[in-house]
Amino acid sequence: MKSPRTITCFCLLICGLLLPAASYAQSCNPAVVTYIVRDEAGKVLSTDELKTVASQLPKQIGDATTSVSETSFTDDHETYYWPESVEWAQGNKLPSLQFSNAGICAMRFSEVTLTRNNKKMRLIFNIEILRFQEDRRPVVDSLPFQNGTFQLDLGNWMHHTDKMIPASHWKRMRGRRI
Repeated sequence: MKSPRTITCFCLLICGLLLPAASYAQSCNPAVVTYIVRDEAGKVLSTDELKTVASQLPKQIGDATTSVSETSFTDDHETYYWPESVEWAQGNKLPSLQFSNAGICAMRFSEVTLTRNNKKMRLIFNIEILRFQEDRRPVVDSLPFQNGTFQLDLGNWMHHTDKMIPASHWKRMRGRRI
């Protein structure tokens, strides 16, 4: 028969092996890049129009999953609520295209090409969301839908956690074919 001391040591050893693994379990807010898509005249696409554009995209782009969702804005249409916010329900909703990763605490979203009315718009985001970054859900406004390649210039972006990145941050790339 084993001594109580041996049994206690064995139990402590097992707990010591199992508990550290359990202590690394974590929960994090998903990494999400939201894009407000506009038509050729600059009007935000309806949910049905956006679903048509999204249906032409792969379900996965790099480590991001594509989906159609809504973004909830305050009355200034520049400040937005995170879905976890209690104010989200009362905000002004706009259909939006989302690129997200809820499986890990980070995401690198490079680019996407959208097609609408026989036009192709290549959008180079080059956004990286790191594990401990506070601005984990940037919302990006779009230019009117048009042929061409555009790169998001975030050099002067202040990394706000709730302010939309305006369309003025898109720069046309000359000489690049889609």
